[in-house]
Amino acid sequence: MKYIYLIVLAALLRHAGAACYNGTDPALCTTCSGSCFDNNGCMCSDDETIPCVPTACQMTTMSLCCPSGYFWNSDLSCCSDTLICDPPCLSDEMCVSVSNVATCACNDSAYSGKTIADFSPSVSCNTVTMTISVSQCLLAHLGYDYTNMHLLNSSLAACRYSYSEIINNSSVRKVQLRVEDGWCGTIMTFDSTKLYYKNSLYIGIQNKSIITVSPMLLNFTCSYNLTMETSLIYALKPIQNTVTLPGPNGTGSYALTMAAYLNPNFISPIQADDTVEVGTLIYLGLFVANADGTAFSLRVEECYATPTNDPTDVNRVYIVRGGCAYTNDGVESVVKENGKSLEAQIQVSTFSFQGQLDVFIFCNATLCPKTQQCNMCTYNTRLARTSSTSFAQTAINIPLDYTSYLNSGSQTAVSWAVMLSFLVVLLKMNI
Repeated sequence: MKYIYLIVLAALLRHAGAACYNGTDPALCTTCSGSCFDNNGCMCSDDETIPCVPTACQMTTMSLCCPSGYFWNSDLSCCSDTLICDPPCLSDEMCVSVSNVATCACNDSAYSGKTIADFSPSVSCNTVTMTISVSQCLLAHLGYDYTNMHLLNSSLAACRYSYSEIINNSSVRKVQLRVEDGWCGTIMTFDSTKLYYKNSLYIGIQNKSIITVSPMLLNFTCSYNLTMETSLIYALKPIQNTVTLPGPNGTGSYALTMAAYLNPNFISPIQADDTVEVGTLIYLGLFVANADGTAFSLRVEECYATPTNDPTDVNRVYIVRGGCAYTNDGVESVVKENGKSLEAQIQVSTFSFQGQLDVFIFCNATLCPKTQQCNMCTYNTRLARTSSTSFAQTAINIPLDYTSYLNSGSQTAVSWAVMLSFLVVLLKMNI
């Protein structure tokens, strides 16, 4: 009861002294069957050129329902002589009358004593966007115009766009940009461990007779750890392939990417203009985007190489079978990670097919529920692959150094199928 009493008392105090309009010029809409519309305001139905004052305002901007000196009071359902902003103003705003419209404006006294040293913009970084946020009313107090805020390179309309958002009951002005080199002047750099995206924000000054500040230029940076996925961003032509991976039991779909890397930390992608000598260790990285890593992990069931881009080519050499390294075909391979996270890492020593210039690597992968033993070895891969609808196959072509390996026959590998055919022919010749 005490809380109800306090609420009622607060409402009474708020409206104490508030007087509803009861004049005759303009008349109340109830006396002339009037109504309110956004396109022409509140008018009598008898003569649509005669304005009226409603007791039920349905206009988008309800203060426009009221004559000069009055403001719409939603609690009393009338035009009141008490200045009321509806919805209520934020914590750093105050209700003022602007052209007879109750308007929330920055309360300068809320920032009394604040200086530029108190101005601290925040930068939010995710894999897709960067967002810089500033306090609207603090900027206004300091003499800046938060409506004149844009990226320094404003060649595109999107570079000039800013928007307001309410955070902790205060207005915040934001600018959002894509994580992309060159977009609106964004500059990407990198070192051995991180990617950096840098840009600059321009904030203009208020149009006043007395100017106390200069336009502001804010430089901001987002940094990202170099990973198997992010390292592909700065590579110009990375050897990679992305396919759609069905979710478990056919529910949902995800992007499965496979790429080849030069180093064991998976941050130096092999690019289309590179060449790799036969016998070099390379690293195959597979990862899934936007999947729930707490519920699923990526399991690569098998990887094999062929001399053509036909995945059914009988001349194949296995690298991974049943989720584990397969060396029976004479190729050195190591499964560094598989079935533990949304990434899989495989090390393989490059080889070539006798008389062939290409090596295509195919991998079959699936999202494995973590309730299962996703990192276990099993060689029933053919049965698993044919009975499951949740596998996806991806492939890449390794750019070999043709000059090196064509001049040396000691670093080539052939599949058991090719070797068997050769032995059969040799046997017939002996007979």
